[in-house]
Amino acid sequence: MRSTASSSRSSSSPCGRSWKTTQGIVAAEASDLATLVRSADAFPAADRARVHAAVGAYSHAVVEVQWPLMREGRPSYEATGAQTHALYQALMAYEPQGPRAETFYGEAASSLNDLNSQRRARITMAETSLPVLLQVLVYGGALVIVPLTFLFGLRSLKMQLLFVSAVAGLIGFSLLLVVALDRPFAGDLSVSPAPYKEAALARFWTADTPADQPQVREQSTSR
Repeated sequence: MRSTASSSRSSSSPCGRSWKTTQGIVAAEASDLATLVRSADAFPAADRARVHAAVGAYSHAVVEVQWPLMREGRPSYEATGAQTHALYQALMAYEPQGPRAETFYGEAASSLNDLNSQRRARITMAETSLPVLLQVLVYGGALVIVPLTFLFGLRSLKMQLLFVSAVAGLIGFSLLLVVALDRPFAGDLSVSPAPYKEAALARFWTADTPADQPQVREQSTSR
C-alpha cells in the first residue's frame, strides 16, 4: 500500500499530472484513513472512541468542506487543518501497554503520517495547472489548425464544411479533455470523494452514527 502511495507522489508533477494519478492519491489517503480506523479498533474503548471521532470529523471535513473548495479551484490546507491536528492529538493521547498494543499503535501512527503526506499531495494536485508553454501549444495549435483546413481545395462545398466541422469537433473535444485533466476535481470527469465513504469509513456516514459524531461534523463544516 505505502509503496503504491509513494510511487504516486513521486510521479506527480505539473507536467506529468493526470486524472489517474490524482485518483491514486485520493484512494491512498482514504486507505490510510481506513487503516488508522482498523488499527484503533484494538485500542481500549475510550481511546478507540477518541480516534474514531477524529477520523469521522476528518472524513466529513474532506468531503463536505474541502472537496467543494477544490471543485471551485480554491484548494485550502486550512479546510482540514484542525481535523488533521485532532487526529494526531487523539493518537498521541493513547499510551500503548504491551507488544500487541505497541504494534497496532505503530501501524496507526505510520498510517497517519502517510495520510498527511497524501493530503498534501492531493491539495498540491488541486493547486497546480498546466505549464504556460503547454497551454500556448494546445490552444495556439487549435487556432492555427482550424483555419488551415479551409486551404484544402475540395470540389464539394458540403464536403469542405463537413471536413472543417469534423476537424473543429475533434480539436474541441481534445481541448475539453485537456481542461478536464488539468482540473481533476471539477467537471463531469472529476475525481470522486467516494473512497472516504467506503469500507471501514462507511460507519461514519450511516444514520446510526454515535451521538458525538454529528457534533464533530458540525464543527468541521463550520470551519
